[in-house]
Amino acid sequence: MLYRRPRGVNDILPDEVGRWQQAEATFRELCRLYRYEEIRTPMFEETDLFVRAVGEDTDIVGKEMYTFEDRGGRSLTLRAEGTAPVIRAYLENSLQGQDRERLVKLYYIAPVFRYDRPQAGRYRQHLQCGVEAIGSPEAAVDAEIILLSMHFFEQLNAVPVTLRLNSVGCPACQPEYVKALKSQIAPQLEQLCHDCQRRYNTNPLRLLDCKNETCQAIMQQAPVLRDMLCPDCAEHFAQLQQTLDVLDVPYTLDPTIVRGLDYYTKTAFEFKVPGLGAQDSIGGGGRYDKLVEQFGGPPTPAVGVGIGLERVLIAQEVANAT
Repeated sequence: MLYRRPRGVNDILPDEVGRWQQAEATFRELCRLYRYEEIRTPMFEETDLFVRAVGEDTDIVGKEMYTFEDRGGRSLTLRAEGTAPVIRAYLENSLQGQDRERLVKLYYIAPVFRYDRPQAGRYRQHLQCGVEAIGSPEAAVDAEIILLSMHFFEQLNAVPVTLRLNSVGCPACQPEYVKALKSQIAPQLEQLCHDCQRRYNTNPLRLLDCKNETCQAIMQQAPVLRDMLCPDCAEHFAQLQQTLDVLDVPYTLDPTIVRGLDYYTKTAFEFKVPGLGAQDSIGGGGRYDKLVEQFGGPPTPAVGVGIGLERVLIAQEVANAT
């Protein structure tokens, strides 16, 4: 045999394809019921799109992107995450039209490429299902996206799923928190792992979600971000919790949920499934109220979620086996 598939990718064989098709069809139907419309963006974008959106000092940009130069000398990158291409397409194609109050609701099912250490359900090419709601600052829209996701997991029997919820604040309150965090951690900086020592100066919020046991123990002493929110962020987070309570969506407040992308503001959340090991997250998302403006558009609030289909199918297998 001359060739094998590259490390970190999988073949989906005929006896497995049916489960994938069912999951994709379930997601599409839910998006239709929630009035989200499908969008399909290119498999590669200008590299700077991801650098500007995700953050130059993030692991995704620094370690994980598949970047190449085309024959014209342009730096291009395979889709490293789903939100930035959607926002680029939203602006380039004027999807909002003349109605600045219009809520644009989009979904996608697309492969994502990251050069990461392959693990169960986390591959260098994985399929992501995502939705983006662009144009509303209301916490009710955050709750709608969370509810849609929970319905997706329930319909596939990928349960039990726990919702971990946090607020990462905004440019008005984040700087004071970062200052307090660094001050608290500074005396123990040399005890942190090498990645966290680097993040201390480049991306301090990522200190909170490090998986290293020593770092986790140190971070238990860290201040809680949601205790330092500005009035606007605090009100938004309170409204989100109230809405989820009314919808009977259970959640756990988790100060370590900060996500790995720089564009998040206010809401941040992850869906976790017990029994999947250390990599127990099957999806997550949050609000990114500054990204449209960062890409050259008008100030436009937005919120979204990305769900790894491989992880959902593993959770489905675990649930069906119990």
